[in-house]
Amino acid sequence: MVPRPRDGATGPVVNTLPVPEPGARGAQGPIGLVAALSWEVRQLLRRQSRVERDGSLYLFSLRGEAVWLALSGMGADNSCRAARELLERGKVRGLVTLGFAGALADSLALGEVVIADRVVDQQTGEQFSCSRDLFPLEGARHGNLLSAAAVITTATEKRRLAREWGVVAADMESAGVARAAAQAGVPFCAIKAITDTSEQSISIDFTRCRSEHEGLSMRKIVREGFRTPQGIRDLWMLARGAHIAARSLAAALCSGETRGTR
Repeated sequence: MVPRPRDGATGPVVNTLPVPEPGARGAQGPIGLVAALSWEVRQLLRRQSRVERDGSLYLFSLRGEAVWLALSGMGADNSCRAARELLERGKVRGLVTLGFAGALADSLALGEVVIADRVVDQQTGEQFSCSRDLFPLEGARHGNLLSAAAVITTATEKRRLAREWGVVAADMESAGVARAAAQAGVPFCAIKAITDTSEQSISIDFTRCRSEHEGLSMRKIVREGFRTPQGIRDLWMLARGAHIAARSLAAALCSGETRGTR
């Protein structure tokens, strides 16, 4: 399914910048990783025998690849800024957005790892092709990923977006990293682990949880959740899903193989 254009346009806005092929594995230059929050990658970092810090960056080796990891904060603007800072630091040979996503397709289970075929920006309609060979994973699920403008909170909305945009999952950061990669002419891919299924709804009002940096504030999310008994249950559900997703993501990235929860 092709994404609907905005403002009466007659077709989708497709990213026209060339998408280069990744170099040979082990080629000179690290891979740049961008995650929104530390708890998305905490279990990944714990699995590493050696991690160095260079300012805000984490430097380590992952399956024989030198990687630089940056934490961006939530939202596409923040992820784009972090990706550009990675590119400015040195010769990054590719960019990967990794972390959490919510399932929009009924076929995805909690904890499953998805490598995107294409990232679609909900705000602009742009589509960014992904180089899945940049960081291959055996057994990962594949499909298009929606980079959403806001948190998707109801099962009805999840299924509507899946049909409308032809996507299987949604995050809020992938378009920012994809755009930075396209502008720099380096390959890009998106690797996400599922924190909530398409059947799950969330009662928390995320519009009340904006941060001063135009992203979302985790502190405000927790405070908003504690306003109601259902919100507390939703926070517990999100925490459990995040733990499962972080564990699956770390295992997949370290071993090169994925194992879902089914």
